[in-house]
Amino acid sequence: MARREKEWNALKTIETDILVVGGGLAGLTAALEAKKGNVSVTLLCRSKAGRSGNTLVSGSSLSVLNMDGGYGDSPEQFRDDLLNAGAGINDRPMVDLFLDRSAEVLDMLRGYGVRFQTVDGEAAAKRPPGHSVRRYYSTDCSALSYMNRGLALTKPLLEQAGRQGIVLLNDTTVLRLLTDHNGICGAVAMLNRTGELTIFRAGVVVLAAGGGCTLFSVNNNTADVSCDSYSLAYEAGALLRDMEIVQFYPTMMFEPVKLSIANPLFGDGAVLRNVAGEEFLHRYSDQGNMATRDVMSRAVKSEIDAGRGNPKYVFVDCSGMDGDEIDKKYKELADRLREVHLDMKRDLIPIAPSAHFYIGGISIDGGCRTSVEGLLACGEAAGGLHGANRLAGVALAEAAVFGRIAGRTAALLAGERRTSGMLPEADDQPGFRAGETKIDELTAAVRETMWKNASIVRSEASLNDARREIEAVADAANSAEIANPTDLRKFRGLNSLLVTARMLIEGSLLRRESRGAYYRSDFPESETGFFGNFFYRKGDDGALKISFKKYKP
Repeated sequence: MARREKEWNALKTIETDILVVGGGLAGLTAALEAKKGNVSVTLLCRSKAGRSGNTLVSGSSLSVLNMDGGYGDSPEQFRDDLLNAGAGINDRPMVDLFLDRSAEVLDMLRGYGVRFQTVDGEAAAKRPPGHSVRRYYSTDCSALSYMNRGLALTKPLLEQAGRQGIVLLNDTTVLRLLTDHNGICGAVAMLNRTGELTIFRAGVVVLAAGGGCTLFSVNNNTADVSCDSYSLAYEAGALLRDMEIVQFYPTMMFEPVKLSIANPLFGDGAVLRNVAGEEFLHRYSDQGNMATRDVMSRAVKSEIDAGRGNPKYVFVDCSGMDGDEIDKKYKELADRLREVHLDMKRDLIPIAPSAHFYIGGISIDGGCRTSVEGLLACGEAAGGLHGANRLAGVALAEAAVFGRIAGRTAALLAGERRTSGMLPEADDQPGFRAGETKIDELTAAVRETMWKNASIVRSEASLNDARREIEAVADAANSAEIANPTDLRKFRGLNSLLVTARMLIEGSLLRRESRGAYYRSDFPESETGFFGNFFYRKGDDGALKISFKKYKP
């Protein structure tokens, strides 16, 4: 049954020129840049702005073009690295725009109060695998815990947002975007603790709520990043792209503590070893320990599956690194490892792969506009830049570059777009109800299914298994118990996982090849027929529609 216009109008309503959804680096940057346009800006965050999302637990480092660094970088060199990593299916105009703007990012962030790590008074540049030169710059995290290094980026921006008069609303989950004949006209959101619904009227909405590798049971994302950007955009009619492609992080330590082991270590002499002590990456790539994350992830999984793990892990060996390099560049990591009685200079560090970054996302143009008027996207919510695989440090640089562009575009659009007094009809969200199935159980089932059948290595058989299991969960969700506001929020999250899982599965069944981070065991080679991108949208009949656009040679 539809909720009629008068019922929507009975809810609490907040007016704002621009609504930003997401409180990480991309969302905060977009809000700050938009505010410069003398418009009202409201930022909603599902948890705590600046203190949640994947920016918080990131390495807090950015890979940017810096021809003044003395490392031999150039736009052509960086472009080649991005396209090589992305197996050629990157959005070329988006790559060129990123290269043109990334050189400004460090100074922009310094202007907001962000400090960067230095060695002997100079900004310290590292070279992670996949990069041909040193262009990876880390923030100064010396006063922060290792697991909250992202605060070095978000805390200064959050303080600036408060000073600039941006309205920050935490613990607020967006349930759906509202559209009319003119595109976006607002959003419906719920206060997490009370379940109270609020209508936000806005002529411009910026989706910056991150990606969603919590789609997989083994991941290194924060729990509040659950594919909401993708489902909100999809249900509003926006076009998405490359949703079959996800990046897996090869060096995640799960025991004795869960910790990302930094890939730039390999640029400074670290190597991977199996349980027999063999340095094995040369068997999988001519680049050896400087192989990109996709190759490294599959290699680690192969060694473990072949019984050359201990038994669930292989090892990062830093003993060949210069001790001074460890002390200067990796002090925070070394200190954290010492807390669990591991010495980087001597001990082997146990690691295995995990889901890390969603390569696909909402399709945008050079102004971060989506296919829906008034709807913008930036950061991990958007797709295109990375092609089939992402280079280390480019995610946060992307968030800053395109967050800035999205904010500026939003400010320009806000002067042109005004919401009408009318609100569209919208389907009811489910109310409280009894049920035999718990939402937590269904959510866990989705994640286990996707990790088992649709993660690092896929096949037609595994994908068909995933499809059957996901549809069974979707059927069960229709009668799941919703007993309180927390269950309502979890139901929104489950719906986001299901929407994204369907896109990933159906796109993966169509892409009958392997490319970058995407690997089909039944089609292990790249095929020229798939040199291009799959695009996803919700059809007029409510069904998923997928199309393919091939690049011309």
